[in-house]
Amino acid sequence: MKFARIDANDDAQFEAWFGVLQRSERNREGAPGQGWHPDEWRARSIDETAPKVFRLYSYGPSLDHPVAVGALEVTRDDNLAFIEGSLFVDPTERRRGYGSATLAELEACARELRRPTLVVFVIEGSGEIGVGPNRSFAAHHGYRVAEENVRRDLAWPRPKGELDRLWDEWVACASDYEIIWWTNATPEELVDARAHLSAIMPAETPHVDIDVEAEHWNAERVRRHEATTDQMGRDLLVSAARHRASGELVAYSELTVSRDQPQTAYQWDTLVVRQHRGHRLGGLLKIATMRLLEAGQYPTEKITTINSTLNTPMIAVNEALGARVAGAMVAWRKDL
Repeated sequence: MKFARIDANDDAQFEAWFGVLQRSERNREGAPGQGWHPDEWRARSIDETAPKVFRLYSYGPSLDHPVAVGALEVTRDDNLAFIEGSLFVDPTERRRGYGSATLAELEACARELRRPTLVVFVIEGSGEIGVGPNRSFAAHHGYRVAEENVRRDLAWPRPKGELDRLWDEWVACASDYEIIWWTNATPEELVDARAHLSAIMPAETPHVDIDVEAEHWNAERVRRHEATTDQMGRDLLVSAARHRASGELVAYSELTVSRDQPQTAYQWDTLVVRQHRGHRLGGLLKIATMRLLEAGQYPTEKITTINSTLNTPMIAVNEALGARVAGAMVAWRKDL
């Protein structure tokens, strides 16, 4: 068996790599899973100069015939004390030691990159929350739970009048703020403020056992983020809250939808700066992005969001909007 990094630009290597991931998801969900589409993995794996880039690895008799695959998300300037990864084993090849061998190789790669901690994210389907096979596998290999996240799905479109009712209820608490929105490219006059919010986002959200730092963002990185999202074949639906007295952006939310496979829209970042919380801004921002989804006439059937179990305020917002538990994502940590 051979473990090696694949070239995401090589069609044969990439299609074989993604095939293992896709079969693993289908086995878990009974249908194509909630993960990224092929172009989305590829778009984030080809630019070595990007602030974050995925390195894709294959394990098997050849790069064109893997039995297990993995990925490491390499950050260039941010959060260098750990590295995030993922691992998938072809369902027909399980219980033969291939997952263990691939995990050991990923750990070796993390050491070579001088990352002292590896955090592996594992998705659990709706029928295996808390009892997925990762629970025994990870513990056996010396990992501990660093963070528990729950996936919630919101049926789309919403019942007539529901969003209007929630907006009217919540906007009464936010008279000091203006809600604005846009699609894809951030207006030039807002791009620096948008960069600041993205920079503090990782440090402002709750984490259990991962010391996450603020990231380095500027206008150039915002534009790169938007360009990469476009290369992924996705539209970016964004809303923000501007404090009327200061003129500052104090919150933002991103909803993203694939132009080719729009059945599921995904909630990406939502952040309300700490000192401006308690004004229902999170809910208002999400409704604003849903209005953009509505205006775009996408044939979307559900919106998926993932939250740390510690993030009770955002969970309350999502449940008020109608989201219901549909799966989980566990972060497993090992200090190498």
